[in-house]
Amino acid sequence: MVIVASVVVLLIAGILLYFFFYQAKGIVRIKRLLVLKENYAARIQGKKRLIVGGSDVLYSFDTALLNEQEELPHVNFGLNVGLGMQFILDAAMKNAKSGDEIVLCFAYSLYYRPNHDIFAYEYYRMYNRHNLKRFSPKKQAYYLLANLRLNVKFVEKQFDISECGSYQNIAISDLDASKNKPLRFPDHFEETEAIQALQRFIRMAKRRNIEVKLTYPSTLGFDTYENSSYIADLKAYLESNFTVIGAPNDYFVPLSEIANSVYHVNQIGQRRRTEQFLQEINNRERMSI
Repeated sequence: MVIVASVVVLLIAGILLYFFFYQAKGIVRIKRLLVLKENYAARIQGKKRLIVGGSDVLYSFDTALLNEQEELPHVNFGLNVGLGMQFILDAAMKNAKSGDEIVLCFAYSLYYRPNHDIFAYEYYRMYNRHNLKRFSPKKQAYYLLANLRLNVKFVEKQFDISECGSYQNIAISDLDASKNKPLRFPDHFEETEAIQALQRFIRMAKRRNIEVKLTYPSTLGFDTYENSSYIADLKAYLESNFTVIGAPNDYFVPLSEIANSVYHVNQIGQRRRTEQFLQEINNRERMSI
């Protein structure tokens, strides 16, 4: 009995030490990326364009190249899909000001995953515990244990990163065979909490004189996507409610342009997506004249 009680006490002590003091390497990395992007954005005088999303944005949009080609300064605000829609939107709004433009490019899962997701919990635990109230006690317990397991297995990726926030020189093409498969979508499109957060964001941006456009992520293409009712319904919803650039199948890429995830393009895919984006923006500007 004494041994059992001692084990329980040690377990509780370990969890408390983790909760209050452990610095998860993956979250420290996200914080470092966010600070780099925020510092660059803060130095820009006048209008700027933020490209916002998860890690797929980090890989897909070479904002350094865009800044060479365009007069308008660009900042790559790609973070991590595991943060959830709300965290990513909050970061974008915090760093935008009147007259700016925001291009939202969300991995498909952000539309139907929890609005405040697993890494948002861990980020708030480490840097802003007041925001943990956004999670129910049950969710907090679940995410605490889930992050503990993930932190044990975490291996940090090393890539060059530009001062404006994008990955560069992604000279890898080593998608694991277990990841070379289509994404799994819900059977039907629904207006989730994440989509409601997007609606609130658009309304707030309008009040603050911030222009918002949406586009779709670069991802490895599979034939099954052509018949996906979820993608079709999402496309119809977005086009009915927001200003949208392109269509999902414009950004399905071949395996030769993929780095280490179906959402992560290598430098070939990045160059093609960046040039495609530049052309799309220029075409829109010409049409508005």
